[in-house]
Amino acid sequence: MRLKFAFLGAWHSHASMHVEEAHRRPDEFELLGMYDPDDEVIARRQERWAGQGGPLPVFPSVEAVLASDAEAVVVEGHVYQNLDYAEAALRAGKHVLLEKPAGVDLAQFSRLQDLAAQAGLQLHLAYMWRYNAAVRELLRLAAAGALGQVYQFRGHIPKPMGWHPQLAEEFTVYHGGVYFEMAGHLLDLMVTMMGEPLRVHSALACHYGDRSEVDNAVVVHECRDGLGTVDTTAMQIGMDRRLEVHGTAGTALHEPLGSDGLRVFLKSPVDGYPAGEWVTADRARGETDPTLLRELAACIRGGKEPDYGADHDLAVQRTLLAGCGISDGNALRKEPPS
Repeated sequence: MRLKFAFLGAWHSHASMHVEEAHRRPDEFELLGMYDPDDEVIARRQERWAGQGGPLPVFPSVEAVLASDAEAVVVEGHVYQNLDYAEAALRAGKHVLLEKPAGVDLAQFSRLQDLAAQAGLQLHLAYMWRYNAAVRELLRLAAAGALGQVYQFRGHIPKPMGWHPQLAEEFTVYHGGVYFEMAGHLLDLMVTMMGEPLRVHSALACHYGDRSEVDNAVVVHECRDGLGTVDTTAMQIGMDRRLEVHGTAGTALHEPLGSDGLRVFLKSPVDGYPAGEWVTADRARGETDPTLLRELAACIRGGKEPDYGADHDLAVQRTLLAGCGISDGNALRKEPPS
């Protein structure tokens, strides 16, 4: 039985991955339509998705989405909109796949987790690289102990300079600027491997353009058994997003982030990996591999326990806010556009 879903908010670029998957797997997913309050956003999305079964039906209101046959709602608005969308969906009995990061109000996010649990609904975070095949293999090796004690995690996740004019206004809304919007991708993986940090040390800077928002950041996390460093910038020339995981028994390098690329060096042979040499362990996505939508469907249909539970998602959000210098749980630096 296909999972029927709709978009509440369509601003975020990551919405495209779900459109593409629904188009590619019509036997598994049915995308009923989208709602966004911004006509310009709707026009851009219709143009971009024209070759993937478009034009996509447009709902006239949030209420129309919630009254539809959609079992699940994928929330892809601005970060400052998304928790309100998610709350409306949960109260209407819809499962939710929520775009990262988990909104701008930690207390509200925690309440929504409780609401979902009490209603027997799924509330998942759309951290897109959870189900990248190379990242999954890296996480498997770490969990199996093949890397030993993970003592350093290093992640670099910049935005290209060419995007700066479009995104600078968005970043200005949040404490932490570009770090708030981007770092969660890597913190999700860091917390998976190293746990929630004990202490967080941030260098948040404004180094480009009119210097009104954080656009250059390095944050160091003191975890129980090691250090995790995540850095980002809003003005990268030449994209080189990457991830390094260093342990007492091995090292794993994933570059560029989100690709098939994985290199591994192990002290002892494990699971067919030889010892004492760099091994290319690239992993391409398979047709039967899990995805964010497949994980949501499996948890709805088959009673599967989520791969990433509520406690983990809350820990990631706390870690992100700490790195942004936020102590009261509120990520808003100023009132967002109406």
